[in-house]
Amino acid sequence: MKADTKNLNILLIEDNDEHAEIIKRHVGRIESMTVHVTRESLLAKGIQALTEKKFDAILLDLHLPDSDFMETLPKITKAASEVPIIVLSALDDRDSTIKAAQEGASDFLNKAQLSSEILARTILSSIERKESEIKIKHQLHQTALLSELSQFALNEVIVEKVKLRCREILMNSLLVDFVSFAAPPEAGRQSLEKRDRDGVPFIFSDLEFLGMHEDKLRLLKSGLRSGVNVVITSKDLEIEPIVMMIYDHRERVFQYDEMEFIKAVANILSSVMTHAYLERQLQQKIESLKQAHQKKDEFLATLSHELRTPLNIITGYLEILKDAQAGSEEFTSAMDIIDSNLKIETRLIGEILDVSRIITGKMKLDLSFYALDEMIDSSIESLSLAMAAKRIHLELHIAPQLGRMWGDRDRMRQVIWNLVSNAVKFTNSEGTIKIFANRVGELFEFTIEDNGVGIIAENQKDVFNRFWQEDSAITRQHMGLGLGLGIVRHIVELHGGTVEVFSAGRGQGTRFTIQVPIQQLRAVDSTPVEKAPEPQQVIPNRNLQGMHLLAIDDSEDSLNLLQHLLRKSGATVEGTSNPQEGLALAKKDDFDVIICDIGMPILDGYSLMRSLRDWEYSNGRRNVSAIALTAYVGKEDIDKALEVGFQAHMPKPLNLPLLKQKILELVTTDGSSSSMASN
Repeated sequence: MKADTKNLNILLIEDNDEHAEIIKRHVGRIESMTVHVTRESLLAKGIQALTEKKFDAILLDLHLPDSDFMETLPKITKAASEVPIIVLSALDDRDSTIKAAQEGASDFLNKAQLSSEILARTILSSIERKESEIKIKHQLHQTALLSELSQFALNEVIVEKVKLRCREILMNSLLVDFVSFAAPPEAGRQSLEKRDRDGVPFIFSDLEFLGMHEDKLRLLKSGLRSGVNVVITSKDLEIEPIVMMIYDHRERVFQYDEMEFIKAVANILSSVMTHAYLERQLQQKIESLKQAHQKKDEFLATLSHELRTPLNIITGYLEILKDAQAGSEEFTSAMDIIDSNLKIETRLIGEILDVSRIITGKMKLDLSFYALDEMIDSSIESLSLAMAAKRIHLELHIAPQLGRMWGDRDRMRQVIWNLVSNAVKFTNSEGTIKIFANRVGELFEFTIEDNGVGIIAENQKDVFNRFWQEDSAITRQHMGLGLGLGIVRHIVELHGGTVEVFSAGRGQGTRFTIQVPIQQLRAVDSTPVEKAPEPQQVIPNRNLQGMHLLAIDDSEDSLNLLQHLLRKSGATVEGTSNPQEGLALAKKDDFDVIICDIGMPILDGYSLMRSLRDWEYSNGRRNVSAIALTAYVGKEDIDKALEVGFQAHMPKPLNLPLLKQKILELVTTDGSSSSMASN
């Protein structure tokens, strides 16, 4: 009750009729208010009246027939804790006044000194103090509830349990009849998205704006007449908004402090929702990392197996070769098997290197014009033996006059080969593979279908992920590193294209489709020029008779193998596994060609060649021809080798015919240059 209240209900508990009449007369003379007095002569009757009617203040005589003087005030205080009690006494005793205040009285008046003015002032001030006292107690209680709720929320990660606790606290603190939580429908979420979302819960009075018309009707039908709706959203996180609905059957207007309490509860709930969301995200990240770690372990196990398998075969057949007669059927068969497994080993290492280039962003395209049909034919032809071995029926639907494409021929050939190889691997014996190639507008479209093992729907999104295999168990039927399709996607995307997969499920076969712009990549070069085939110089003598060569490689085995093969080809070869000694030999003798490794300790091949070229320049010596023979085969490695002074770069493993060809080309070119210089 505020200080400007005009109508007051006063309970007077007084057993003396004369005193009661005097008090009533004083009250009746108060001009600033209308006072209704209910008089009871016994304490028990007064307490009963408090249960039947709401009073704004109590005027209490302590000497009553049915109560001991010392017990009267405690009893009435217990029965009316939120009503101000003004003690009336015939004694002017300071100690009694203090004691009455300690036991809960709002004020103490001497009956002999009563006047209408004093009584009115005392009643109003007592009401205001009691209201302030109640408000402070309520605020302290709410603060304690919020503290308890915060502590509960810190220890509870289940949002629904926190909602139940919020509901309980709101109903008990606000004395409302209904608290519920609901998610707005799609239309309501769209309306909320138009509002500036700062992540702070906000009050919204109309449920219809939130698309919750049915919720509003349901509340009205249940007799709920007034309430507030608090919308809890998120600023940055993808958390679904919820509406906290607080309603009462009475007509009431929620006061400012009540609204602040509601917002505080909503803020705590919002924090819990955010924490739960972040917790889920963290758990998903942890699970993702666990799966990635597991995939890594599986890949390393698979890699070890896949690399060791051909090595084991090569090692075994090398033992056979020790006892086999050269030229015999056993010897020829063993050589073919070793050659086949060396190619498998080389392809596996190539895939690993390709993935490394993809991860580091170093895979580049060597762009030129090339004929699409020739590229497709060569890719398929290389797998013809594998298809024949499984008696696979191949249907080709290659459109005539596919024309030419601007791109990296070798990389696109790798894409086609990987897709066809994948189809052959997962198609059963006597199965069918269909290949379609066509131009669709400005796109080259290639589709391959098989009727093999198929892919279940939930795994189709993962087939292009690196290291992923649908069956990674050691009992799986189909070997491989799980890298091929990931490489396919990256190469296609580098060409500005897309790749898709579809399978109806297990045993229903698989279809892969790529689409690549035919000339989009010409933007890489403003004036693209078609590469003309380089003229192949005819070299009549394929032997290295009379050649003086220097071989430098820190691996003794690699060095011995290289020397042996070059000597069998007729060359005189000096070799060393010490790069410093190799540099000294290169300066001392006059070699036709130097063949040097790159990755060596202390002095690598780049530094060795740079030092040699500096020495040659300082001493007026000609630049001896040099070939880098190395496992560093990236474009940057090739460019760096040529930059420091190598005339050629060749990858390991060693391809002897190509090495001999390159040596002869360099010697011939060097000889021609020398003749021209002498002329």
